[in-house]
Amino acid sequence: MSRDPFSHLRESNPMPDDHPVYPPMSTAERIAGGKQRRPWPAWALAGGLALAVLVGGGAWLLWARDGKQPEAATTAPATTLSASTTGQPSTTTALAFPEGDAVVYFFVEDDGTQVAPGPYLIAVARPYAVLSHMVEDPVYETLNFLVIGTYPGEEDAGPALLSYIPEGTQVLGVEVGAEGTATVDLSREFLGGSGQSDVILDPDAVRRAVAQVVYTLARFPEIAQVCFLVEGEPAAALEGLALSGPVARGAFQDLLPPIMIESPVYFGSGGENPLPVDGTADVFEATVSLELLAEDGTVLWEGFTTATCGTGCRGGFSVDIPYEVADAQFGTLVAWETSMEDGSRLYERRHRVWLNATPGVTTTTVPDPIAEQLALRYDLDKALDTMLEELAAIDAQLAGLPIDQGAELRTRAAQIDRQVSEVREGLSRVFDELARLSADFEIPCSAEVLGSELTGQPDLPQAVADLRYQVYEAVRGCYWDQLPALLEGAGDFSYSFGESGDPVTFWQRMEFLHYQPMLYMAGMLARPFGVVESDGLPIYAWPSAHAYGSWVAVPEAEKQALKPLYDEADFGFFEEFGGYVGYRVGITLDGDWAQWVYAISGD
Repeated sequence: MSRDPFSHLRESNPMPDDHPVYPPMSTAERIAGGKQRRPWPAWALAGGLALAVLVGGGAWLLWARDGKQPEAATTAPATTLSASTTGQPSTTTALAFPEGDAVVYFFVEDDGTQVAPGPYLIAVARPYAVLSHMVEDPVYETLNFLVIGTYPGEEDAGPALLSYIPEGTQVLGVEVGAEGTATVDLSREFLGGSGQSDVILDPDAVRRAVAQVVYTLARFPEIAQVCFLVEGEPAAALEGLALSGPVARGAFQDLLPPIMIESPVYFGSGGENPLPVDGTADVFEATVSLELLAEDGTVLWEGFTTATCGTGCRGGFSVDIPYEVADAQFGTLVAWETSMEDGSRLYERRHRVWLNATPGVTTTTVPDPIAEQLALRYDLDKALDTMLEELAAIDAQLAGLPIDQGAELRTRAAQIDRQVSEVREGLSRVFDELARLSADFEIPCSAEVLGSELTGQPDLPQAVADLRYQVYEAVRGCYWDQLPALLEGAGDFSYSFGESGDPVTFWQRMEFLHYQPMLYMAGMLARPFGVVESDGLPIYAWPSAHAYGSWVAVPEAEKQALKPLYDEADFGFFEEFGGYVGYRVGITLDGDWAQWVYAISGD
């Protein structure tokens, strides 16, 4: 079919060439009944043009991985720590940018070998390299890593990680004084949503959340204790813990395991050789047994070290562990107390650590390029999930605010939007490389959340109704092998402006990049339809608003039918633009023959 089914809309809604319009894509979560995304001012989501968006500027490298560890591409200079989300300096103590990873403290569940029931604190790495901007304030960035919480999958890992900091908690500011006291201002969610009232939900959970903040901040050598503010006011008192004054690590000794490994950090990317190990322990005769395992379980080193204090008191320990591995890899550091009765391991702690390749050591192992790409994909997906979670938290704060308020939050949201674009560009490269390697890899299916029941539309010709149902079922289940048959005979099928090639591969890429085109296509087919003409043939178009030449002409009832796909902010954009801009699906009818002719976004 060598015609342009969108010519009538282009004639009605001329658009300057230098102002491409992206569809309002805050709708995926709304279609699925999930959290509502903020309507992005740039309307940057689906459509082929989105793939070409690469935000320039910013000296950074998202992930530098060629079978090795992630590492930052730049190192920020010494900087004064900022005290609020404005990024403006307001502290008297300047800290140099720390090398390596940020370190936050989560909890790990008791595995049944400990003296007292857990959970216990554990130091966890969070690479600064996932950030797409220069880190001028390591304390503020580290606190943000902490309040975001565990990454997807970490709560199901072995050991399982968990955070007691309530979802939605925001870092409103942090100041570091010359006396080693950090003052952190957190949103009211930190105390279980109770703010400054006398009622604090689950004091034990709040105490653990406080411990996470104190241990995370005290990891910086210049910080010895922490003062807490909630919404700018002194935090409410907690049973057994006065939050109105400075709090130090010593208040949480009961939350530590008998053997506490402070370094190397869990999931850390340092990889020094010899590997420096230090921590604290309260074990029999102060003896800490250790071994270092390669990725395949081979014992690289075993021995013991002695803490500075024995049974009944906690002392520090440190040891340098040499190792030899031919290839960079994740290894496991194991620490335990040896039972004097039967030689069994007590209080065992296992840490995943990065090991750098040892010069001169060779192996016949051939690197697996597919595994490397899949690992990179995992890292990028994880980074993207973190960014989208932060955007969702900002959305919640901006809800109901007039456009002239919340400037700082909107600025931060715009920064994250740019980071999201960069992460998706990295995922696009991974997709291309996996395809080049003919790898068998999973493609997400965003439309799986939709129901299988499709409401009939009696006014449709039978051939169109049948094809609509077939397309919906294939799209909803992401049946990639069925879609080509539905496209047969479609000629110049339109799926993206400026793109040519295989529509199915394009949709797979978009799903891989978390744009969720299948969710949108199926969602549109479930809305009311309209009819337009092209070359004398009718095109049955979903949603119905697509069939009108202007937004003003769309009846109010048909506008309301777009909800909850679109909200008032989206409607405002359509009104300003002059027409409906978003995903649309079209099926034409030639006699008794129905043909799927487009599934596209933008205009």
